[in-house]
Amino acid sequence: MKTLCIYGCGGMGREIADLAYRMSQWEEVIFIDDNVKSRIVDEVSVFTLEEALNQIDQSNIEFIVAAGEPSSRKFLYEKLEHYNLEYVSVIDSGLNLSRLSSVKNGTIVHTGATITVNVHIGKGCLINKHVVIGHDVNIGDYTVISPNASIGGDVNIASNCYIGSGAIIRNGINIGQNSIIGMGAVVLKDVDPNSVMVGNPAKLLKKNTTRKVFGK
Repeated sequence: MKTLCIYGCGGMGREIADLAYRMSQWEEVIFIDDNVKSRIVDEVSVFTLEEALNQIDQSNIEFIVAAGEPSSRKFLYEKLEHYNLEYVSVIDSGLNLSRLSSVKNGTIVHTGATITVNVHIGKGCLINKHVVIGHDVNIGDYTVISPNASIGGDVNIASNCYIGSGAIIRNGINIGQNSIIGMGAVVLKDVDPNSVMVGNPAKLLKKNTTRKVFGK
């Protein structure tokens, strides 16, 4: 069994660590943080990336990124690729994935998520707790789907998108890359790239010029 290195020890990282321990697929779980403030977080050891690579056999470690920001997920996975490090998916053992659906590497599928038939999820995504994804959905790389969001059938969500908690996406919708769908938004029309959509029905609030969800 290998060591799972969770990149990020904030709230999301601690949730993923708890999920990983329940899955019992790794001999050890550690956190990776570029700005270490504490060496132990929730009883899990914290290392910088350099420390982990110097102290642990690289053939015995696997990585997952625990950032909730699409741009941060993309940045950190590209950093891992630069160092030729292996990253894996962390998928809750309770998920019954259809034989006709697929999840690419580096993706997290959290507890209680439902993924139906002909769903294809790109690399480095985060499908959070109790998300429901209908049939024939395509989700691009590094996209984050927040808890309790509901995605209808025949929906296409491009890369680097963020779908807020409790959002509802109607059947047949296309959401362009780098878009943000706010919490509780109800999306009834296609969304252009780089859009921030809020409300019921969802309307354009502004353009996503910063490519950030949580930053100013």
